[in-house]
Amino acid sequence: MAKKKAKKRKKKTKKKKTKKTLFDPVVEAQKLNASFEHVRTSAGCSPARWMLDDVYQTFDDPERNFLEQFQTTGFNARFFELYLYAYFCRSGFAVDRSHPNPDFIVSRGDLTVAVEATTVNPSTSGILAKLGKKISDLSPDELREYRKHELPIRFGSPLFSKLKKKYWELAHCHGMPFVIAIEAFHDAEGISLSDWALSRYVFGMDQTGSWTPGGRLAVKATEVKAHRLGEKEIASGFFDQPDAEHVSAILFTNSGTNAKFGRMGFQYGIGNDTIIMIREGYCFNPHPDAMDPSFFSYDLDQPPLVEPWGQGLIVLHNPNCRHPVPKAFFVDAVDGYLEDGLFKTDLPGWHPMASKTAMIHLGKVKKELMEKVPWRGASLAVGAITKEEFVDACGFTVTDSNPVVEENGWFSDDAHSFLGVVLRDKVDDDWGYVVLARDASFRFRAVDTEVSLATRDQARMDLQMKIAKLLSKPQRIYPQGDEFE
Repeated sequence: MAKKKAKKRKKKTKKKKTKKTLFDPVVEAQKLNASFEHVRTSAGCSPARWMLDDVYQTFDDPERNFLEQFQTTGFNARFFELYLYAYFCRSGFAVDRSHPNPDFIVSRGDLTVAVEATTVNPSTSGILAKLGKKISDLSPDELREYRKHELPIRFGSPLFSKLKKKYWELAHCHGMPFVIAIEAFHDAEGISLSDWALSRYVFGMDQTGSWTPGGRLAVKATEVKAHRLGEKEIASGFFDQPDAEHVSAILFTNSGTNAKFGRMGFQYGIGNDTIIMIREGYCFNPHPDAMDPSFFSYDLDQPPLVEPWGQGLIVLHNPNCRHPVPKAFFVDAVDGYLEDGLFKTDLPGWHPMASKTAMIHLGKVKKELMEKVPWRGASLAVGAITKEEFVDACGFTVTDSNPVVEENGWFSDDAHSFLGVVLRDKVDDDWGYVVLARDASFRFRAVDTEVSLATRDQARMDLQMKIAKLLSKPQRIYPQGDEFE
């Protein structure tokens, strides 16, 4: 009887396990990273903070320096590492972090894969520091050149650094696939860039699309031999470099960010009564004749989908590797690979190429607003359609023999409220677009036009944004005044 009482007393005095946190500073205030401080103190970041700490509870730190680096000089790299851990451990993988290198040994089913994480960071010396451009300062033409040359050079540096480490020679990695995971943090706008530049670099190949007279997409591949910036030049085709046969794949994302953790925390119910989140960007259009991404926008109070951790990941498979990773091994990720001389992708579902999330803290005002006005804005998308679909909807097209303009892309929103067409001016060799909506007779007529744009990309994005702006208003019929004459 006395022993039982003693056990009860022991049970009562047992201390509750303290929850770990990333956000109690372990260094002096002046050493804290500005981005870390923003996540730590901003009211709008409360879902992200909660989610980061929730993931951190089971995170092992074999080098014993993760917390200090996360709060100071290594914030981006450690944030990316934590994102990868969240993806692996919450997507059905067994995760081993008992070794200092590489960062992860992950298993699913009968396969075990070694994964090393790296990031593209700001340059403090060399040609990139001297001639490197800031993305927000670039014109459309300059951005295109940036993606062709400077960005591959920036990706190449950390990838080659990891290649030199030869992790595949470690005893605990012997005979297993080796994958390098990478994200770009060298520029504030870097996370808005898709995998295009990286894919072009690792495969040493560029692809361009054009349409047949019938409006079908034709894709042409050309070899890329080198990337240049000033006097610096690197060979293209990372997968063709010596020792690269030991790299099974490159795992890329632009989603290992505060916005991702914020959206995931919001899905858990954190901040639902106080915060508004709006996400918009561009997503992959899976239609076989689509050359352009679709624009999307949605309110996380009425999300059109449940976002998995792997949404936004793409796996670039090395065609020359010794130990391939099977397609679909990385759950919810897009698989990119070469087939019949072309780069192809397999999508597990809806795939955002790049997005931004606005997180606005309203406090108790949000709950009061929702009680009074429960309806919120619906999601929207503006994507590419075929020339045949465009003609079926509006009944006309510019003929191929037109001496002044040619059509170069057709678009619509999901509800087919608006149509759009990108046009190339054959005389001035510049770009424009036309937006069409229904008149009083429900015939599609032009309601907005733009001309003299420098690039096709600029015309396409401006067109999609214009339709998105029109969709934000209730008007769908645009009388022309001559319908009943």
